[in-house]
Amino acid sequence: MKHLRPVELFLAVGLATAVGACGSPTPEAGEGGEASEEPTTDVAPEGGEGGEGGEGGEGGEGGASSGNPDVDYMTALALMKGHLMVAEELMEEGNYAEAEPHIGHPVNELYGDVEGQLSERDVPQFKDTLNELHDLSKSAPESPEMMSQYDEAVAAIDEAIAAIADDQRQSPEFVMPVIDGLLTTAAAEYEAAIADNTFVEVVEYQDSRGFVLYAEDLYETVANEMSQNSPEDHQAIMASFEDLKAAWPSVNPPEAPILEPSEVYSLVSEIELRS
Repeated sequence: MKHLRPVELFLAVGLATAVGACGSPTPEAGEGGEASEEPTTDVAPEGGEGGEGGEGGEGGEGGASSGNPDVDYMTALALMKGHLMVAEELMEEGNYAEAEPHIGHPVNELYGDVEGQLSERDVPQFKDTLNELHDLSKSAPESPEMMSQYDEAVAAIDEAIAAIADDQRQSPEFVMPVIDGLLTTAAAEYEAAIADNTFVEVVEYQDSRGFVLYAEDLYETVANEMSQNSPEDHQAIMASFEDLKAAWPSVNPPEAPILEPSEVYSLVSEIELRS
């Protein structure tokens, strides 16, 4: 598993709170697979890391729960989608070795954050589906079974997302905090990928690309309402997304960063302020 930064640790705490809010017991500190704190940046305050749910700490602000169990649940699933989106891009290029870690992250780093909530929400568990996909990505990535299993995994995540009421999933008040969580995480991953003006951690660059792309997809679900009710904010968000995407011209990183991490953070902040 990759080394985690504080911004990646919030859902392990936040989703534990969410589980309690949904009726399941909230674990005591140190239980539920949580590991010791390992802060490495100043991006967000320290937080607890959760076993397989390590990357489940991605998203949100201030290293804490959003305060909305549905937002925290959706953010974890959105991060899964971002990972699989970038994995699909890599597989389409025949780059199966680089796709493999992105296929592993949803089950190894995020599933633990939603596992306890799925039954509460009457969603079938899909850990086995993700594990089978990850196994195939290592043993038979070019097989027809691989793409079939990929589609099954995406459908399982979509089914978990669909457990959230339609009116919530179509509401800017719900969707924008999820987008903020994705983009905050993307900015941290992008920064972590760079050293001496060079991309030294390709996986982190690719992670951040996937999160931004899925954040943009989510925004499309509320863009019409935003354009009608908050036209100035809508235009600013759209412009910021266009500027932000310039940092990821392709699934493979450029020789040198096109945007400085500070510029990425600035654009992310603009979207958050307009949310």
